[in-house]
Amino acid sequence: MPSAGRETVHVEVDGERRLISRSPALQRVFRQIQQVATADVSVLITGETGTGKELVARLVHKLSNRAPREFVAVDCNAVAPTLLESEFFGHERGAFTGADRRRVGVFELADGGTLFLDEIANLALEAQAKLLRVLQEREFRRVGGCSPIHSDFRLITASNADLASRVRAGTFRDDLFHRLKVFEILLPPLRERREDIPLLVSYFIDRKRLTLKRPGVFRVSHEALDLLVARDWPGNVRELENVIERAIVECPGEMIEAAHLVLDAHCGSGRLPAEDMGLPFRAARRRALGMFESLYLLSLLRRCQGSIKKVALHAGITTKHVRTLMKRHGLSRRDFRPLRLRSPRAPVTSGSQPR
Repeated sequence: MPSAGRETVHVEVDGERRLISRSPALQRVFRQIQQVATADVSVLITGETGTGKELVARLVHKLSNRAPREFVAVDCNAVAPTLLESEFFGHERGAFTGADRRRVGVFELADGGTLFLDEIANLALEAQAKLLRVLQEREFRRVGGCSPIHSDFRLITASNADLASRVRAGTFRDDLFHRLKVFEILLPPLRERREDIPLLVSYFIDRKRLTLKRPGVFRVSHEALDLLVARDWPGNVRELENVIERAIVECPGEMIEAAHLVLDAHCGSGRLPAEDMGLPFRAARRRALGMFESLYLLSLLRRCQGSIKKVALHAGITTKHVRTLMKRHGLSRRDFRPLRLRSPRAPVTSGSQPR
C-alpha cells in the first residue's frame, strides 16, 4: 500500500475497485488502515451512507495476515430477525420446519478470516447479547446442534448511526460497544473532501462507459464539474456514482455537459450543513467562509489549469494571496492540469467504488 502524502493515492482493494484520494482527510484514513490491518483487533468503521465502509473493511482484511482466508460480509438490515440465529450460527438438519439440510453460519464461514457486520446498530438487543458471548468465548453451537464449534475470526463492524447515542438510549449494549470499538475509523463525507470529486468522476466515466455501451463518452465539461464539486452529496460517493452513470446514458457525444446531470435541487451548497447549525455564529461563519474559499479556488484553479498568475488576475488579488489561500486549503497547482479522461482507444483501469 502506498504512503499517504499530498500526492494522489490509488489503493487497489480488489480486481474491480480502488480507493482514490488526494484529500488529507481520506489519506488520514489510509494511514489508520495501515496501522490497524496487522494488529488483529476489532475495528468499528463509522460514517454516513455511501462513504465506502465496506470497501475500507475489505482493504483492512486484504492488508492483514488473514488475507488468504475468507472475508464474509453480512448486512444486518437484510437479515430477518427470525432467521438471524440461523444466519449467524448455522443450523442442523431438522432443527426447525423447513431446515431440510445442514447450514453453515457466518461465524463458522469466517473461521481464520474476517467477519464484516454492516449496519451493526440495527441488531436487536437479544442478538447483541449472543454476539457478545461468541466474541468472549469464541465458541457457539448451530441451531439444533449439541457440539460446540470453535471459530477464530476477526470482527469488523460498520454503522452510519452514532452508537454512543444508541448506548445512552438503551438500544445498544454498552459492553458490546466497547468490544467493537477497540479501533475506530471515521470516514469523512464527500462534502468534506471535494478535491476528490474530479478524480472520482474520471474513474466512474472510465469504468462505466464501456459497460453502459457508451465508449465515446470520455470527457466532462467545466460547468458540469463545477456543479458536481459544489454539491453537498448526502448520499456521498455512491450517489455520485449513480449520477455519473445516469449522465453517461444521457450523453449523446463525448462530453458530459451540465444538462446531462440529474441532480436533486435541494442538495446544493446553498444551505448550511446540519453540523454547522449547532455552532456559535463566529465559528459557523469561519466554516462557511472556508467552504467558499475552497470552492472558489477549486473552480478558478481548474479553469486556469493551475496558473497562479491567471487565478490572481481573475480574482483581483495578488499571487502571494493566492498561494496563501492554496496552502490554507491544502491545494497544489500540480493537481489542476486539464482534466482529460481516457480516449475510447486507451486502456481502462479501475477506480474507487463505495459501499
